[in-house]
Amino acid sequence: MSLKSKVVKNIAKFIRLGLRITKHKATSLPGYIAYKLDKNILEELSSNTKFIFVTGTNGKTMTTHFISNILRQHYSRVYTNESGSNMVQGIITTLLDNPKNIETVAVLEVDEANLERIAKFLKADYVVFTNIFRDQMDRFGEIYNIFDKIMQGMEEMPKAKIIANGDLPIFAYEQMDKYDKVYYAIRDKNQIQHDYILDAENNSDGILCPRCNSILKYKLVNYSSLGDFTCPNCNFSSKNIKYEINELVKLESNFSKFMVGAEEYEISVGGLYNIYNALAALSLAKEMGLSYDEIHEGLKTQKNVFGRQENLKIADKNVIINLVKNPTGLNQIIELILLNKKDISLICLLNDNYADGLDVSWIYDSHYEKLKAMDIKDIYVSGTRSFDMKRRLEIAEIFDSDIKEFDYEKDIVEIIQSCKSKNVYILSTYTAMLRLREVLNLL
Repeated sequence: MSLKSKVVKNIAKFIRLGLRITKHKATSLPGYIAYKLDKNILEELSSNTKFIFVTGTNGKTMTTHFISNILRQHYSRVYTNESGSNMVQGIITTLLDNPKNIETVAVLEVDEANLERIAKFLKADYVVFTNIFRDQMDRFGEIYNIFDKIMQGMEEMPKAKIIANGDLPIFAYEQMDKYDKVYYAIRDKNQIQHDYILDAENNSDGILCPRCNSILKYKLVNYSSLGDFTCPNCNFSSKNIKYEINELVKLESNFSKFMVGAEEYEISVGGLYNIYNALAALSLAKEMGLSYDEIHEGLKTQKNVFGRQENLKIADKNVIINLVKNPTGLNQIIELILLNKKDISLICLLNDNYADGLDVSWIYDSHYEKLKAMDIKDIYVSGTRSFDMKRRLEIAEIFDSDIKEFDYEKDIVEIIQSCKSKNVYILSTYTAMLRLREVLNLL
């Protein structure tokens, strides 16, 4: 490491220490300052390290945690940006403690728009593609723009092996052909049809054939446009799937069990989307040569993480916090809530800061109407766009009484304590979730 980089590294570590002492979040600022002082700091910090990048729209953070926990069953040193700080500065902060002369593994959640920038300095050995959905339209644009950004990043890493979701049509496109890759998919034997007779879910992303723009047909739709697809016009279809879930054994609000061939796995989080995340991690681990026991233990012992089905106990309330940021992700959270047969209180926090996305029209593409099936005792809304959130829920007609607005930065604890149900679900956009955790002293 150059003298300049050594000095910059020590400065960044000192800043991180100061932030931690003063009980501030220290996941991004140290790396931000380090990068400003030394543009080569990423490359300098990455010696003797095998890199795994996880990118895509939804599921990056949970997949990163699954992978890290699995690899810790095998490797002595595994580093990761566990907080979900997935831009350049967050990754630099993660690598500040990378030791010299010891082979390590770094599992890095990488923002899809930043993949190319990071890949110019760090070359991954493996890149996991979770999915691509509409997200922060003002920043990313349509899904094809997101795919192009990811592939621009891959141009910088032609030797990296891709672990890709084979149920997403765009990942089967010809642009992927030149890369070493394997696909994973869910093909539940109890749900799959004998022929391609199904359509993707209403208002789904990517339902057109990437080759000829015809509407795709499905044997199985897991959710949105994910499933076993084909194009009736040009025969574009799912690629060869190497790692396949052939049976979904159990789906509960906080537990799932599934089969990959003859092997049984379980995870202690709910949601079909989390089964995809677990399968992505499993597929990578198998490509790296880990054993069934290591993979099984890593998946089984991974708990809920930062804002992803995060469980808290406040007074006599069971509080579950979920990050929501786009229609597909929110719809899956709603499906998860529907697995809970008890009454609930609902708190929705909607901000429109840059990290959330300035355009909040996506809430109208989400399936709030499905919550009519729930016994909802009360609903509260807050955030910079609380009026829009309230209006959307009123349109959904999921609650007969008044939906109440409040200031979550001042009154969140009191509101939680006053909820009529003991089961409180908080659906929050990113910046509101960060501030919420500060208020609750969870950071």
